[in-house]
Amino acid sequence: MRSWLPRKIIFIGTRSPLLKILSKENETEAVSSVSFLENLTVRFAPDLIVFDSLNGADILEVRKTERLAFVPVLIEAEHFKELNNLNSIARFMNVLICNQSISPEPLFVERLKGIMSRKQSILPARTGSIVKYVILYMNKNFARRITRSVLADQVGIDPDYLTRIFRREMGVGLLTYLNLLRLAEAGRLLVFTGMKIQDVARECGFSDSSYFINSYRKKFGVSPGAVRKM
Repeated sequence: MRSWLPRKIIFIGTRSPLLKILSKENETEAVSSVSFLENLTVRFAPDLIVFDSLNGADILEVRKTERLAFVPVLIEAEHFKELNNLNSIARFMNVLICNQSISPEPLFVERLKGIMSRKQSILPARTGSIVKYVILYMNKNFARRITRSVLADQVGIDPDYLTRIFRREMGVGLLTYLNLLRLAEAGRLLVFTGMKIQDVARECGFSDSSYFINSYRKKFGVSPGAVRKM
């Protein structure tokens, strides 16, 4: 089996959970803002640029630099809830978005490796924007009952087609992404609020408390109740 060839990655900001993960096998540089990019890229041509927040102006600045015009970009954020911010980046080619709670998932990391090695490509901007708006909808509505059909209706396409393009773009299944998002929010509520476990489950879109508890234990290796005792 052919070993992984180290790639070059620039992180804009230091809050990305991927920084530690990807630095194990790759060459990485972390800078605080895009203002440092021009000098850095003279000696360090990146295979991927990772932002730890959503800012359309920063993406525009990257694309204005000729040597970075087509470099894949990943935007991570704790949440994606602002339509205006998303509109500002949806038109750009070779741009992915992913919640910071989900980006360390092995399947998504493998997707990034495929992109960096040029064995896989990011969807065209128009198709990719569908995936971005579905992620936006999940971020704003995860407490509600959401099905494939509900998500597909939001973007006016067939559920099977949405499922295919979402997995292709993210490396993670559509409903798996939603479930991971809900579990991450549940973890936050368990740590920072005094809400009852059944209320946490309901607030995060789990109609069945037992299913929530089992899902949480499977994902994090501890029960929701144990989190409260840590």
